[in-house]
Amino acid sequence: MRTIRLEEWEDRPEKHSRAPRQRPTPRWKMEDSIEYIKMRDRYLQEQGILVRLGKRHWRLRV
Repeated sequence: MRTIRLEEWEDRPEKHSRAPRQRPTPRWKMEDSIEYIKMRDRYLQEQGILVRLGKRHWRLRV
């Protein structure tokens, strides 16, 4: 194993890892996603696949 002196270790440049900047999701895209999820859930409920068990509990009958 290679040994390194403390002076060499202190002189090395520091690496800063930052997360890449991302564009915010457009409002219309979020609205479309929410609408799609609601339509899908409505369809599954009509077919009897998605069954409500409580206020916030659901079950898939597959």
